[in-house]
Amino acid sequence: MATKVVSDYGKVLSLVEPGVYGLPESLLPHSRESIRFAILTLLKQLGPDHPEVKEGLRQGYVYLAQFVGDDDAALVTRGQASVAGTGSDSESAEPAMRIINRIKLDMERALEDMRNFL
Repeated sequence: MATKVVSDYGKVLSLVEPGVYGLPESLLPHSRESIRFAILTLLKQLGPDHPEVKEGLRQGYVYLAQFVGDDDAALVTRGQASVAGTGSDSESAEPAMRIINRIKLDMERALEDMRNFL
């Protein structure tokens, strides 16, 4: 089952633009917790072999922090458009930056989880 969950998640990752902050959680094929658990399960099962697969799993674990609630994702999109000068919702810029900072912090925590996992 873990393989299926991670495979489904990988398909979603292949469709999103790298480096985008605040992707809508509704894009995920399974809950964040199910995906985290599946990744950790596979990392435990792989052992020392398959370093490139393990690295991909670790990256996927960290990238999961990019997915936020759909309302937050919409706010980030509006805020980034406002900052770029292509949007008119200037009030969303500051809350969007707070969400992006939270995402960055969550990614740092996920990186630390992966360091501790090894």
